[in-house]
Amino acid sequence: MQRNNSNTETGTNTKKSYARIISYALYIFLQCTWGLPQTLAGLVFFLISIRCPHQFYHGCIKTTRSDIGGVSLGLFIFVSDKEENDFSSRASVHEFGHTIQSLILGPLYLFTAGAASMLWCGLPYFKKMRSEKRISYNDFFVESSANALGEKLLHEASTKGLL
Repeated sequence: MQRNNSNTETGTNTKKSYARIISYALYIFLQCTWGLPQTLAGLVFFLISIRCPHQFYHGCIKTTRSDIGGVSLGLFIFVSDKEENDFSSRASVHEFGHTIQSLILGPLYLFTAGAASMLWCGLPYFKKMRSEKRISYNDFFVESSANALGEKLLHEASTKGLL
């Protein structure tokens, strides 16, 4: 007697769908509790960016803007809408990695990984040092960790090797 594989496949897909819903719900709950400070900051930035395109992205809310490279604030990620070398989708994976750092560090995220990342990205001293010594932006431990987390969980390429 032959087994009906379509029912088995449908059951498997349903289980995967339920698992995804549960993981997204848990992710959102944790970002809104353990990651509350950065999620509130992200909500403010989201409201400022309300006219920009938004989409649901692996549990978080992704906003694309023309005036930004990438920022992650709890439940919210903000990436450039410039499609150079598929940068926007790879930056999304990187920023998603930062949201996982937010889940790990909780209320300490803004003052640890968030501050370190912003200083590494924005201070002229570090920009000059990276340029003169040909150091990749992603060599900094906070950034390489974000890439590794995003790639591991999403099975997609991040900005590793681009910056």
